[in-house]
Amino acid sequence: MSFGVGIANATNTNTDTSARVHTTARLCLNLYNSLGDPTLIKNNNEEFKGKKEEIALGIGRPFSVLGVSYGEQKGLAPVITNTAIMNNGKQEDLMKWYIRFYDCRSIAERVVHCKTPCQVKGQSYYPSEMYFAGFVMSEAEADPTHGDNALTLMIGGKITVMNGRFPIESGDRVQWYFEEEAEAGCFNEGDGSRATRALSSTGSRITYVPTSKSMVTIRDHQYAERSVLKRPAFIKSCRRGLDGTHSTLGDEGRVFGCACGKAGAYERVDVKVGRQSI
Repeated sequence: MSFGVGIANATNTNTDTSARVHTTARLCLNLYNSLGDPTLIKNNNEEFKGKKEEIALGIGRPFSVLGVSYGEQKGLAPVITNTAIMNNGKQEDLMKWYIRFYDCRSIAERVVHCKTPCQVKGQSYYPSEMYFAGFVMSEAEADPTHGDNALTLMIGGKITVMNGRFPIESGDRVQWYFEEEAEAGCFNEGDGSRATRALSSTGSRITYVPTSKSMVTIRDHQYAERSVLKRPAFIKSCRRGLDGTHSTLGDEGRVFGCACGKAGAYERVDVKVGRQSI
């Protein structure tokens, strides 16, 4: 069911030709290798390749002095587009650490959580800040042996992109999110607003419902298979609960634009992008 009458929504195409602001970044092979088997990553280059219209997540400073700072390397800013590698199916993996981080309801709770490591390859791992780096405008390889690992990112202007799993209304502030957050019950199914309290302090309520390729909401999604393999970040409205509360620091910090139209789940929508750092 379509939620809007915008040209992008009705025709499922890109319609905007307005001025845009671009920058250049590089896919961070070092982060991928630190989270998974380097051989697997090298041999499955399609899964780790950055592709057009995907959200590139920048890797900022580590939350702990014990963490690795990928941004200190010389050259272009490091980004990733594949988040599936963060989820190894264990209770203390990197993805669940981020789910708990974005569900923190106070600065004090966030400070305590940031001092706690997750487990990667059987060792303690201190995560880094993730931020919206831009929409990918050109393909790039994660492993430079397969090709160029530099990619062009759109960070300002208007663009037609794929909406996530929740309805979006014209004028809504737009944020990015992990599909695993939705599967963990962090958002209300109806409108995507932050749930009252999705997780306990220990994260014991985190459960996963695997996204099926035949799922009705993504049957027409041109990136359906990629959504399952790569688990790229999607967009949603940044909404408070019906009583005006339950917004989190994590949600507010991930806002990067404004919706210029309305759309249903996995429909195309025009978004005006204004990354905070430009």
